Amino acid sequence: MNEHQLTLTERMRILSQGTKYDSCNQSAVCHAFGPDGRCIQLYKTLLTNSCAGECAYCPNRSERDTVRASLTPEEIVKITWSFYRKNVIEGLFLSSGIRGDAEKTAEQQLEVVRLLRGQEFTGYIHVRVMPGTPKYLLEEIAENANKFGVNAETTSSVNYSEICPNFDYNNDILTRLKWTRDLIKKQRHKAGYNGRIVGANDTQFIVGATGEPDREIISTVNKFMNKYALRRPYFMSFDPVPDTPLQNGIPSPKWRENRLYQASFLMKDYGVKASDFDVIFNDDGFLADDDPKMRLAHEHPEIFPIDINTAARYELLMVPGIGPISANRIMHARPIVSEQELTRMGVIISRARPFIEINGSKQTNLYSFQAMETGS
Repeated sequence: MNEHQLTLTERMRILSQGTKYDSCNQSAVCHAFGPDGRCIQLYKTLLTNSCAGECAYCPNRSERDTVRASLTPEEIVKITWSFYRKNVIEGLFLSSGIRGDAEKTAEQQLEVVRLLRGQEFTGYIHVRVMPGTPKYLLEEIAENANKFGVNAETTSSVNYSEICPNFDYNNDILTRLKWTRDLIKKQRHKAGYNGRIVGANDTQFIVGATGEPDREIISTVNKFMNKYALRRPYFMSFDPVPDTPLQNGIPSPKWRENRLYQASFLMKDYGVKASDFDVIFNDDGFLADDDPKMRLAHEHPEIFPIDINTAARYELLMVPGIGPISANRIMHARPIVSEQELTRMGVIISRARPFIEINGSKQTNLYSFQAMETGS
């Protein structure tokens, strides 16, 4: 079907579905999170699914026979306002295929942002920029958007050249991650900030497209956190698309994506290092389909049980069932005298119980618990 024969509703549906590989699910609404943890609903769309790129996994790759659609900047602005005024959304997530080149595409994305802000739109705007976006356009996007960034997709230039042959990993991706880091820092310290939310640096990995093990992904995430102030990595399980070079590839199980998210949270919020996971990888460098925090705890029986009233915060964070918020509550409320108190603080006591004691009292030791788990 010719693009000009499509109705606005049909184009909206096609372009919302087309953001599958951009940190969101396949509905017309996705979510961002504010600094306070508040969930922010966003209308998500591509500017166009026409693309000059030949990414081997992508349904929008240039050589694939598929229905193409586009929205003008004015149409996206009108749709966004319509949803916003009905309280369906709180902002916009805007990505795109590459029409022409990265510069022309970024100019159109920026035009959407300019129009919205020029009409005094105060909602949240997240722009997923294209590999190779020029710095001067990224600077202006940073002045107006709440969040912006580029997808790494994989862990190395070798893997990237395999799945995205049009682009250069070091220049088009890593350099943009560095620019984004610096621009975020600048915006957060800028005079006259006026309270605008500035989201942290983020990126996305396609899990399973090139066969890289979890050890390599976790190591890369750790490096990006240290080098580019990466706050949140997104993971998208590879799912073969018909009529692409990887159409006969093996789908990556959804649970693997979930375990990588859990591992990334442990590095981001719990102080776990990438090397700490070495003891729970299999011989090929992959995680098991099991909670990595629980597996790490079982690998260190010499640490547990810990006394809930004397343990340091970092020790509390190693206990399954205790997170950063509940750890802080414990630190402020001690002495703790009962499991009921811990439950009220948000501790998942059924997970934490084998790893803690309260004033010397514990239900069982870790070795007994492991024996019960294995039936031995």
